[in-house]
Amino acid sequence: MKFARDLSNMTKRPATDPMELAFARTEKTDGILVVEGKKLHVNKALLSCHSDYFNTLFKADFKEKSMPEIEIEDVKFEDFATLLSLVQKDPIEPTVDNAGRLLELSERFMLTAAKRHVEHFLILSEMSNFEKLELADGFGLNSLLTHTLKKYDNIFDIINQAERYSKFSDNSKARLFDRVIGLK
Repeated sequence: MKFARDLSNMTKRPATDPMELAFARTEKTDGILVVEGKKLHVNKALLSCHSDYFNTLFKADFKEKSMPEIEIEDVKFEDFATLLSLVQKDPIEPTVDNAGRLLELSERFMLTAAKRHVEHFLILSEMSNFEKLELADGFGLNSLLTHTLKKYDNIFDIINQAERYSKFSDNSKARLFDRVIGLK
């Protein structure tokens, strides 16, 4: 019996998945969040410092405060783990594919530091200028908006797509108009 237990411990491979590594149990973790049945070991103080949502979740008089594991619903594990990693020492880089979802989650879970990280990633990404403007407008990403507008060096690049900007906020439309005026 002891031999079988020792053998099973020997065959256990160390975690190599970046998400598993980022949220493995350590002496610094004191909470467990469960997403899609998978556990994320977290530092409650770190998350509370970066997010009013988690501060309330871990410290207010809710039943979750005393639960050993707290389930987070209506999120994908990969997106949520990536989001939380953005406030840790070794973040998992966003991708063009998940950037919009990460921005939504950063607002839902009130993680402004993660939102800024995604914004910086988008500034450097190969995403189309229009997609960048959409995300900048939708999530109030002023640096992304400013950076992307500077990429327009031809007045017709903006004017020929005017109908695409009709759903933008008045602020973003004004910034687009200012860019058109600046290009004359």
